[in-house]
Amino acid sequence: MKRAKLVVLLSILFPLLVFGQAWGKEPKPAPTPPTIEDILERYVRAVGGRAAVEKITSRVMKGSLITAAGTARTEIYQKAPGKFLVIIDSPAGGVSKNAFDGAVAWSQNRQRGLREMSGAEVENFKREYDVQRELKLKQLYPKMGIKGLEKVGERDAYVLTAVAADGVEETMYFDGEDGLLLRRDVTLQGTTIQTYFQDYREVGGVKVPFTIKRQRGDFSFTYNFEQIEHNVAIDDTKFTKPVAN
Repeated sequence: MKRAKLVVLLSILFPLLVFGQAWGKEPKPAPTPPTIEDILERYVRAVGGRAAVEKITSRVMKGSLITAAGTARTEIYQKAPGKFLVIIDSPAGGVSKNAFDGAVAWSQNRQRGLREMSGAEVENFKREYDVQRELKLKQLYPKMGIKGLEKVGERDAYVLTAVAADGVEETMYFDGEDGLLLRRDVTLQGTTIQTYFQDYREVGGVKVPFTIKRQRGDFSFTYNFEQIEHNVAIDDTKFTKPVAN
């Protein structure tokens, strides 16, 4: 009889003890969302780290530009501080060049000839082709905000909104797992261009995308790079505006 009473008493007390322990525990705090600085610093670490990026003084990229109209050979030359040259050699359109020599930005193609660039057009190019861009995002975009998490394909990405000094708006999507930049949306003159970065590979201690896809409305094109090299000697004359004929 005493044993039966003990069993009944324990059956009553045991749930109270269990729930009492649960009530006594403080709930686990929700994970603290990352700050803008956290996301940007994680991106720098993901590509190889600040010291590795600072060692990159030049970059040469060679590959193909693929569009619905066909394939063009592409070469991109970048050199600190801020110099760049983009060459696209298309069987249909001929050779086109966009460049900045540190002082003068210029363009040359069959349709418009040789001209100097200015305004939003050149500023966007300069932001795009800065060889140490990863370290300068806060400098390039004085205004930044966080939108939260969104999907880029199958990946969760932290979304940052950014406004450049010249007022150009951009949205950047950073992988929620490894921190790499997955996508950029840039709005120029009312048109938004979506850029997707894929196939990151390590080159000289720094990860760079070997595939870059751009999409504007119903038009898209893809850069597939076969060769990317860092710290190649590039003569400054490479970026100099040609003399008009």
